[in-house]
Amino acid sequence: MSWVTVGWSMIAAVCMSFAAVHALVWLHSRDKLANLLFAISAFAAGVLTVIEMVAMRAATPAAYSEALRWMHVAAAIIVIALVWFVRAYLQAGRLWLAWTIVGLRALVLVANFFVYPNGTFVEISALKMMPFLGETLSAPVGEQAPSRILIFIGHLLFLIYATDAAVQAWRRGARRQSVTVGGTIVVGLILGLVFSQLMVRGYLPAPLVGFVFLMLVVPMGWELSRDVIQAGALADRLRLSQQRMEMATRAGDLGLWEWDIVRDEVWANERARAWVGAAESERMSFESILQRIASEYREATREAVQRALSADADLEVEFRIDAPGDDARWIAAHGRVERRANGKPVRMRGISMDITARRRDEAELLAQRDSLAQLHRATSLGQLSNALAHELSQPLGAILRNSEAAQLFLKKERPDLEELRAINEDIMRDDRRASAVIDRMRALLKRRSLEMDAISLRDLVDGVAAMMRGELLARQAVLKVDVPSHLPYALGDRVHLQQVILNLLLNSLEAVGEFSSDRRTLTVRATACDDGWIEVAVSDLGPGFPPARISQVFDSFMTTKCEGTGLGLAISKTIVDSHGGRIWAENDPQGGATVRFTLRAVREGGGQ
Repeated sequence: MSWVTVGWSMIAAVCMSFAAVHALVWLHSRDKLANLLFAISAFAAGVLTVIEMVAMRAATPAAYSEALRWMHVAAAIIVIALVWFVRAYLQAGRLWLAWTIVGLRALVLVANFFVYPNGTFVEISALKMMPFLGETLSAPVGEQAPSRILIFIGHLLFLIYATDAAVQAWRRGARRQSVTVGGTIVVGLILGLVFSQLMVRGYLPAPLVGFVFLMLVVPMGWELSRDVIQAGALADRLRLSQQRMEMATRAGDLGLWEWDIVRDEVWANERARAWVGAAESERMSFESILQRIASEYREATREAVQRALSADADLEVEFRIDAPGDDARWIAAHGRVERRANGKPVRMRGISMDITARRRDEAELLAQRDSLAQLHRATSLGQLSNALAHELSQPLGAILRNSEAAQLFLKKERPDLEELRAINEDIMRDDRRASAVIDRMRALLKRRSLEMDAISLRDLVDGVAAMMRGELLARQAVLKVDVPSHLPYALGDRVHLQQVILNLLLNSLEAVGEFSSDRRTLTVRATACDDGWIEVAVSDLGPGFPPARISQVFDSFMTTKCEGTGLGLAISKTIVDSHGGRIWAENDPQGGATVRFTLRAVREGGGQ
């Protein structure tokens, strides 16, 4: 039996098998570069083993020399592939050393093809027949080529490179990989140098590279195969985890999605696809999804995504998707960006929720709030009915008296036209005065949504003061207004903010009703804050709020008055909240109470 034929054939078969397996792994997952490099080195080792077997049975020095020349090509491929394999698999290794080793191997190949018959001998003068594993094989005899020094230096640098990479991987925590890969390469390089030198000196028929590589390929191939096995087990666990997550998303009515930014492909689960109206087999991109969003929310969604990509922030956005008919759907999306080491965004993952029911509830609550606010405005005007009657009776009475006077003048033979003209002007002025009172009542009674605009707080407060003038006179109370004319404009809805100030003044007026006239003083102040807000304060000298209940005064139906509805402050808080401000109450140390609220300051044109 030829042990060399059997043994070397088995070594070649093992190398080729490992090469085929890991080439298939790379073809399935192109990012697994280490598997490709190992497959290349294993294939080259299998080829080298066959060439080595041919060399050992060569009949002439020329045949052995030719076989040795092609062994150097296969050996160069093995060395270069293993250099980059170490760097790809261990994620370590000094780049300058790797390129130096590759450069030295390239120089050996130049000498191998253009200077000497092969890279080992200047000339093979004879073949020496020697017994080996029960056979008689050919061993080369000749003068060593100077290029062998390059092979020796390259092996030495490879030893340093592999050892350094293994130490780096060990320190990083990849201890098993560093021992398996780094250790076997170091042992293999040492054996390769020893066997090569024994061949040159005539003690071996060949450098036994196939045998040496078998010592490398088995542990390294097992290590890589272990990774493949673990990847398979991980895939099973991921599949199970995905099934569990799918159950959880169904229970929580959640949509899952992932956007591959580089390829602009969006994956989404069944629920998320249904929400945007995409078929299961349809390819989705960012733009295709954006076009399904209602036009008024499209740019805001695009800007939210761009902010998440550029500012390393999470995505938080809500938008509407219009379906045929009136069946619109509201979606809230939350996502996080995955980046490369250089900070470039490559993927965004997130979840989506159908918030249509919540939006409908919010719209319903908003409508109920508006209805309640309208009702409270009517109630407030009911409280001011006497004052309003007084406000209207004055201009109407003046109009009547001026009309009677005009009639008397007209009965004269020669009426005084100047007097009649003056009377007519008085009638027109009083008519405008009555019309203004009616307009103020109509504006407060009108049901309307928020209409944000730049408002002069001085004009706003003066309007409410004019509306309350009769009530203040009837109760012998004084209203002090401290609103500077140079104060910035406030962003808000005029009628709703009038209602807030009216509610607060009516509360204060009732609070001081039982006190002496010197304490029936109400104050409205407004000051500009440094952070772009305006603070408005309504104060009185009444009994103040009960300290134990001051945090609850803005709750609905919470009142400290016997005949109060408990809605005035609650509605005021709702209106201030809808303006983006805040409202709070406090007792003053000298007696009385103050309610403060804030509004966003804007320039007269409406810019913030």
